[in-house]
Amino acid sequence: MNLTSNFDFCVELGINPVKAIFHLAFKHEDLFPHNVGPFARNLSGQAVQVTVRVLDDNDSPADLSFQDAKHIRFSIPFELTAQTPDAPDPSLSQITLKVRAEIPGALTSWVVDSADQLGVDFSGVAAADVNIATLEGLPAINADNFAAAIHTRYAAIPHVYSFGDNVLLLYDGNRDLTLNPANAATPFEIQAALETHGAQEYLKITAPIHVHVPLAFYDSYGRVIFWRAVTRTDSTISVDMALSPSDPALTNQVELDAPSPAKPLITAQLTPMLSGALAGFGTLTEPGFSESGARELLRNEIADYMKSRRFPVYTPKSGDPEVPLATPVGFLLPSDGVLAILMNRRTGSAADDFAPDNFLGAHQVALAVGRAKVDEIIASAINDEFPGVNDGGFEVHNEEGDATLYKLAVTPSDPGTHDQSEGHLWTTGEAEVHIDCWPDPDVSFDGPIFLRVQLTETDTECSMEIQPEVGDFDFDQSCCDVFLDLIIPIVGWIMLAIVESTIDEVGGELAEEIAGEQGHMIQPIPPVVEGVADVQSCLQDLKVSSDGIVFPGKLRVRRDGTSFEDLADSGDLPRP
Repeated sequence: MNLTSNFDFCVELGINPVKAIFHLAFKHEDLFPHNVGPFARNLSGQAVQVTVRVLDDNDSPADLSFQDAKHIRFSIPFELTAQTPDAPDPSLSQITLKVRAEIPGALTSWVVDSADQLGVDFSGVAAADVNIATLEGLPAINADNFAAAIHTRYAAIPHVYSFGDNVLLLYDGNRDLTLNPANAATPFEIQAALETHGAQEYLKITAPIHVHVPLAFYDSYGRVIFWRAVTRTDSTISVDMALSPSDPALTNQVELDAPSPAKPLITAQLTPMLSGALAGFGTLTEPGFSESGARELLRNEIADYMKSRRFPVYTPKSGDPEVPLATPVGFLLPSDGVLAILMNRRTGSAADDFAPDNFLGAHQVALAVGRAKVDEIIASAINDEFPGVNDGGFEVHNEEGDATLYKLAVTPSDPGTHDQSEGHLWTTGEAEVHIDCWPDPDVSFDGPIFLRVQLTETDTECSMEIQPEVGDFDFDQSCCDVFLDLIIPIVGWIMLAIVESTIDEVGGELAEEIAGEQGHMIQPIPPVVEGVADVQSCLQDLKVSSDGIVFPGKLRVRRDGTSFEDLADSGDLPRP
């Protein structure tokens, strides 16, 4: 298994802890302002004030998924409110669109206070990268909206039109009680309907009127009926009330209730007054988004919001100045739901980096040390403790006797090898034992060394110590069997002392450098996510294999004095 690729160390986190860190970071207003705006926009010539709310609560939770090796896809709820103070229809002066947007964030590293950290950066997000997964609140502009707009505009135009002694009154319900006679026309209010003639959409308006023609001794209620073309864009719907259609079937029509032989002449005389009255309504422009227009607006605004955002996921920390952790490089394993963070590049350059395998298993977090790094630690420990071994020999002296240690090797080995059911450090060596009065026997030995973990865990701390345990060693010597009973105890004692010294050094350095007193030494995840909450890793075990060493564990996330375990038990892990 590839534990650390071309790096020395690798930390793997499951997707649920990554989600928990994201939700905690999402609470940070400096990283993700939840209320943005208002800012001005111009939509088809209309001034619009736009505000954006970013949501992550129980009703509208944010979420994430692993998209590919270098991108996390975030699913974030937004509310976009567009205010058009001068909208003809007051009900359309404020429109709130609720949307769930999917936005890719790139795994990358940047420097904070001279230290590398791995996080998610949205600076490369463009509008085309934003997927609008769901969209709610898009109003369907209908005839009622235009009727409301006409009612509003009615208050701003004249209601009495004269042509000589002839008078035309334009009613709209009881909105002008000064008119005389009072409104008794049918319909009582101005009515609107949407119709299609040919390929063109029209607004049909029916308005109540009264006419007074003294010369003809004629007074009558009635109505005027006219059509105006509807123009739709991706952001507005407009009707120019002054522009009559060219279709002769859609010319202005006047219907008068009172009979009179002069009605055709009266109707003709009303035409110039009607044209002026209708032109007074001007152009009615409603903020009417098409679905494609709304999606484009949302993509643009969300991309503008996201492209200045980034948040940290991992800050390497080491309590041992001899083991600096740097260059965090992230890879996602989407099919496994794993985030792998590689540290301390051992070979090659960034162009040579590649993803490790999944060694997380069912755990929340795991730290791996690559085989090359483990071998380096072991070699350093052997050379420090036994200078000259494997290069001429190292002299061992104690009260039981003397020996020369010529060769010593410690090799991480898989379960099932060397007749051992668990992973181990397979130790082999050769020595010459010096005993007075006897020829010096040559001794070879081999056997397993196991690394045992002692875990200490409280409500606020988690630490582990590694203790070596020596397995059964085989010893071989070249002298006659008659001397075996005398030589083996001495050789065995000396060899055991050598092995124990090796273990103390190798195991101790492994423990110190990799996991010992974890709260002080290497921390698999940062203890704080931007001050939002304390995040503590708890390494619980140790697995040795020919690929290196893996420390599986769990996370402790403390928010307002509540631990990850407590939140998990209550079903309230850090999220909205």
